[in-house]
Amino acid sequence: MMLSLNISYSGMHHRHGHKLHAGFTLIELMIVVAIIAILAAVAVPTYTDQVRKSRRSAAQIALVEMANRQELFFADNFAYTNDMTALPYSTTSAAGGFYTLSVSNLNVAPPGFTLTAQANPAKDQVNDTNCKTFTLTDTGVKASTNSSDGVSTGCWAAGQ
Repeated sequence: MMLSLNISYSGMHHRHGHKLHAGFTLIELMIVVAIIAILAAVAVPTYTDQVRKSRRSAAQIALVEMANRQELFFADNFAYTNDMTALPYSTTSAAGGFYTLSVSNLNVAPPGFTLTAQANPAKDQVNDTNCKTFTLTDTGVKASTNSSDGVSTGCWAAGQ
């Protein structure tokens, strides 16, 4: 037995002459919108979290680079500096301005330094409540603090 469909330019017709409706019902559209909203509710926070983690890495890289330059400066001058342009390090920010970089503890004996990357309060990274501030000392001690200025763990990747 062979079925045949009658298709014309004026619309689709069923074999018995009843017109078929093309398109979607309101319920079908609402189901699609609900599914998209659920996916977005899961995807957007996950994406934002991954972006914040990548900015953390950029701040950590900047601290390690500054520490290396401090050691090179020390080899030539027998002292560390808080002048980043003397390193030469041309910026006081990292990760596109999401972290502010600074040097402290230069006047300790023996000579040393502490480098800090602080989340910029004017940028979204300040919402990274677990890893708001990173520090790196001349002896390689790495630390981080959360938004309550308490010690946070898991911010520096293992093996760094």
